[in-house]
Amino acid sequence: MRTKRTIENLGSLNKKAFAKLEPFIVQVELFLAPKGVTVEVISGLRSWSAQAALYASGRTKAGPIVTKAKPGSSWHNYGLAIDLGLFKNGIYLDEKKPAEADKLYAEIGKLAAAKGIEWAGTWKSFTESPHFQITFGLSLAQVRERMESNGKDIQKIV
Repeated sequence: MRTKRTIENLGSLNKKAFAKLEPFIVQVELFLAPKGVTVEVISGLRSWSAQAALYASGRTKAGPIVTKAKPGSSWHNYGLAIDLGLFKNGIYLDEKKPAEADKLYAEIGKLAAAKGIEWAGTWKSFTESPHFQITFGLSLAQVRERMESNGKDIQKIV
């Protein structure tokens, strides 16, 4: 059963991204179930101000650096990305058992690749195992330009 958080975060996405990411989440749920692990979509569309707050972590605010993306430089800002969280017996694996989470994400990353979904676990710098995105062959600059020219409607990007 999906959590309210997952439902809301999936619902926040660009509709074309949702159409590709939702079946992927179903596949991930089926893959993880026999392992006693559940998945939540812990982030979807992210406002530019929320992105600024994340970017400040480890820079102007206490804590670790959690993103290299400034506001407008994250696929989340356009409803084209999700972050997942893995849970087992109420334990957030990403935080409490990162090695176990990373092994699962490597398998989930293969499922994503087969569906044409980009997994940030394969990035050369600053890998993000929980992050998955759909770019539709566009660059961030193109997406930002489309967003600015369409009245900031994420549904009109692709």
